[in-house]
Amino acid sequence: MTVLVFAIVLLAAALHAGWNFAAKRAAGSLGALWLGVSLGAVLSWPCAVLAHQVEQLTLAALPYILATGLLHAWYFGLLAKSYAVGDISLVYPVARGTGVAGTAVVASLVLSERLSLSGIAGIVAICTGTGLVGWRWHAHREEWIAYLYAVLVGATIIGYSIVDKLAVAHVHPVIYISGMFSLAALCLAPYVLRYERAACRYAYHHLRPAIGLIGVGSVLTYVLILFTMRLGPVSYIVAAREFAVVIGSVLGFVILKEPLTIRKGLGITAITIGLVLVKIA
Repeated sequence: MTVLVFAIVLLAAALHAGWNFAAKRAAGSLGALWLGVSLGAVLSWPCAVLAHQVEQLTLAALPYILATGLLHAWYFGLLAKSYAVGDISLVYPVARGTGVAGTAVVASLVLSERLSLSGIAGIVAICTGTGLVGWRWHAHREEWIAYLYAVLVGATIIGYSIVDKLAVAHVHPVIYISGMFSLAALCLAPYVLRYERAACRYAYHHLRPAIGLIGVGSVLTYVLILFTMRLGPVSYIVAAREFAVVIGSVLGFVILKEPLTIRKGLGITAITIGLVLVKIA
């Protein structure tokens, strides 16, 4: 992984942690998250039109856009459920760690990506760190529910990471992201407008900063990651972006006053070591 790719991935990680923090501050409101995703879709349309002048959309790209749109509808819905019942320092590491481990395995089987010993060690360290940050043996019922939702979020991450890696060979990242956000917002709309209408009204009147950060931050995050997927192996990229776990956890500790334990400190250290190993792979 080159220095440029690594730097872009870390920037994307910071943006990703930022908009997830905004989603948690909104108490996991699906209304706020849906409005943010919808805003991101609208903001992406002019950019997609310009990108189409550079690299035209083809029929070969449509199955990938449809697949990622459906997967992200589940991703955003499950993410909202997770943050409604769990701390960001719990949900974020479990979801991202599950996604990293699963993506590495699936990518090696499906995409035939070859991992070096350093890369494997880095991925293992990152997964171990995310587990340490997010795991508790004596968890309350709400925490176990949050674990379940977080693992399901991780499953969607595995799915869309593989689809995204395959898609970048067929479609411009900006067009792909625009289609993804538009479809995700469209798929969530019937449920949100029927069951979360009050949450949408509240979010529109009281959570506009969170909506803006979710919309802008999520779009920029995915565009940056897709560009890097054209330049490097998906297993390392997905692993390196887990620096977001460190950022998200620190935000939880400092701003949300979530408890900082020795276990979580060890987890953050393991993630940092894993990042270095992935960088030199």
